[in-house]
Amino acid sequence: MKILILTILMSFFNSASAVDIGEHAPDFELQTMEGDSFKLSDHIGKKPVYLVFWATWCPICKAEIPNVKTIHQQLSDRITILAINVGQEDSVNKIKKYREDNQLPYQLAFDEGSKISRRYGVIGTPWQVIIDVNGKIQYRSSRTPINMEQHLDKLNFLDKRNEGQVLSLAILKKVRKAY
Repeated sequence: MKILILTILMSFFNSASAVDIGEHAPDFELQTMEGDSFKLSDHIGKKPVYLVFWATWCPICKAEIPNVKTIHQQLSDRITILAINVGQEDSVNKIKKYREDNQLPYQLAFDEGSKISRRYGVIGTPWQVIIDVNGKIQYRSSRTPINMEQHLDKLNFLDKRNEGQVLSLAILKKVRKAY
């Protein structure tokens, strides 16, 4: 029931402001559970960024943990992972306990007031967003992407000719079809 209500509310609030594939990812800054600052723009030009929007009460989010752990274990040197709690019916203390109980090895952050979740058009949890090295959104879905390793070279292609502008349309289409 919580998922349905969150989906309806997020859809209502996100319709005008949601970002789509191929658009520039909105910058944001959050404090991680480790106390570090995570600013998206600090990662652009270096590595792709994989955002996982989730909630402690979401059973599908819990089922996705092994997949995200595998991506972290195999690819964390090639892609930055940040799991952002959407801030609905959760608290920092609940997140810390959840992290400990589920032995989550990747960075976690709390989206106080769901501001970032709204900016990214999160329409339920879990919600996954992959941002390429140029800062463009290349993937948006409720499902964990499969075969991410096969596409990392394309996500890491820094378009220096246009100083971070959109990758060629042909490359974008190939990456999207693969997901």
